[in-house]
Amino acid sequence: MTSAAPTVPIPAEDPELEAQIVAIGAYLIAAATAFFFVAFLFAFFYLRALNTDGLWGGGKPHHHVHAALTVGIVVLASVVASAVLLRLALGELRAQARPVWRLVALVALVLGLVAVGVQCWQYTALGFGPGDGGYASVYLGWTGFFSIFALGVMLWLEAVLASSRRPDSVLRVQLRGDLASVSLVWTVLGLVEVASFILLYVVT
Repeated sequence: MTSAAPTVPIPAEDPELEAQIVAIGAYLIAAATAFFFVAFLFAFFYLRALNTDGLWGGGKPHHHVHAALTVGIVVLASVVASAVLLRLALGELRAQARPVWRLVALVALVLGLVAVGVQCWQYTALGFGPGDGGYASVYLGWTGFFSIFALGVMLWLEAVLASSRRPDSVLRVQLRGDLASVSLVWTVLGLVEVASFILLYVVT
């Protein structure tokens, strides 16, 4: 008769260490996000400077494709306000862990979803497609991928808010790390949105 092997308890992972791991991952995601959108920045200046056969703005006489400025302002304002509110929520959580941080983060979540929704709604009445010149292709590529990235971050934020409902003291450390990570990536995307607004709506 063989004796059962003794079980060795697995120690719980240090919440501080886990928070540091999440923070490192967030820095990598933020850097990768910034480098990803640099490709559209390069495409904008390259195609605009090249302007082969006048195709940058559409290539047709008296026809220059351009997205509605109003939509750009709404998306920009929503993203910037959301990023600022998320930083404020992080400050509240780090200070005294007061419940108000959750409400502020929820407003930031709603504003982020509004930005994605308005951008997607604009596609239904845009009036041009990716084949209508360099501006059109850069605009659709840049804003399209931005919407996907923004939706992913909002889902991440929603998951953090959902996990904050658990009454766990250890969770507090993890929660601060998770919210800081979301805020970092969302701030980078906010800077990307500012750059896209200046180039796609102001400079063109």
